[in-house]
Amino acid sequence: MATDALGNPVSGSPVAVAHLDDAVDRILRHDGGVVDAVRRARQADPTFGLARAVLAMVDPAVAETELADARRLVAESGTAYERSLVAFLDVLLRHGMWASAGAGRRHVRDHPRDLLGAGLVGTMVERSTRPDVHEAVLAVYEPSRRVLGDHPYLLCMVGFVAQEQGRFIEAGELAQQALDAQPTSVTAAHLLAHVRLETAEHATGLIWLDGFRAGMDPTGDYVHHLGWHAALHALALGDGDDVLARLYVLAGPDCDDFRHVVDNGTLLMRCRLCGVVGPDDDPTHGRAGSPPRAWLTEVPSMYVGFHAAVGLAVQKRPDDLRTMAASCEQMTAPGTSDLLAPLARALADYCVGRHGAAADALWALRPTMYRWGGSRAQREVVEDLLVDAAIRGARPEVAAQVLTERIDRRPNRWDAAAAATLATT
Repeated sequence: MATDALGNPVSGSPVAVAHLDDAVDRILRHDGGVVDAVRRARQADPTFGLARAVLAMVDPAVAETELADARRLVAESGTAYERSLVAFLDVLLRHGMWASAGAGRRHVRDHPRDLLGAGLVGTMVERSTRPDVHEAVLAVYEPSRRVLGDHPYLLCMVGFVAQEQGRFIEAGELAQQALDAQPTSVTAAHLLAHVRLETAEHATGLIWLDGFRAGMDPTGDYVHHLGWHAALHALALGDGDDVLARLYVLAGPDCDDFRHVVDNGTLLMRCRLCGVVGPDDDPTHGRAGSPPRAWLTEVPSMYVGFHAAVGLAVQKRPDDLRTMAASCEQMTAPGTSDLLAPLARALADYCVGRHGAAADALWALRPTMYRWGGSRAQREVVEDLLVDAAIRGARPEVAAQVLTERIDRRPNRWDAAAAATLATT
């Protein structure tokens, strides 16, 4: 029985399997060229059902037909591994991540060599809002580590948990180990970018990150996000002109809705709070932070939801924030009723100038922020709003405590300036 590069038994022709291996490797590294690589696998062996299922995952334009063919082909001649992965992808693509969670967990339990499946399940767990989210994410990858050892992707996944838990030296070492093994790994570069941001290595981090980005495949799915990281370094260095130049590029015509919300909206909010632009200025002409209308009543995850709520605050849309809060009871994603609803209400208060109420609500939510998904760097914009609301809303003790904790962890010129202002009031 033939196997893929990770040792999973597969039924495709050797040429088709090699192309699918290339595609999976590109997915794990967040490199470009994924769709073309999967198409080559499908073309090399049209009966290779797994290739068709992966094509459905990466190319929505053909998802329905390719998924139907994949189900039929693996039922006829697929291996147990292929049938398991296709069954998982089938539910995931047709019904979403939360409906597919059970199938995903079963699949990675039975097939720990499948890093594509493990990565999908790991993302689900990371966005599940579980109180033990960090431990639960590590548990997803531990079986794979037992059979695959120090695979660069697994090093990065463990490293991301380490940096979330504040173990930055360990996370940086894991990122460098992965980069030594795969110098073009965007996944490893992304982890190192987080570490350098959290350890205030802004000047060297920005130079390195710009150099790495120059060599990236422009079709890769993290080109934009690493541009956001670079802009955060520039913001921390106080170079407002550079930040705005980067925001202008990030918010260009090729940017999709997801990145307008997750990257551009939060960057614009930080620019306002730091005084790089005025409180009502928007150099993106309304594009940054604008969530699809559907996200007001149903978000894919709390991770998307908190970014969408911040985006609505960027655009000063308190009525839409209240609509989102009211809709949270009917949303299916974990955490929406107990985490997203109070966040949306707090940001609505912030938008209409009820800063004291906003500060109180955001302060109450602060201990839960680690459960929202994403990274410290992404969630920190909500802390920025908490500090601003506390200063404006006569809650100086709240602002002082947040600022002190942040400055002790990672010195920041904006935090230092805000703390100095508090000390003189």
